[in-house]
Amino acid sequence: MKRKQSDQDRARSQYAELTKHYRAIGPAAILAALICAPKKDKAAPKLNKAA
Repeated sequence: MKRKQSDQDRARSQYAELTKHYRAIGPAAILAALICAPKKDKAAPKLNKAA
């Protein structure tokens, strides 16, 4: 069990800078970016196939 805790601590220290950077952005800004992103066209273009 102690080994898993060590892995978690190592991962936290490895990504601490990224966490600090993205925490400043905040969830509201991420949500706004997703809302304003261009929408993908879900409907595939229909092709006329010869019979």
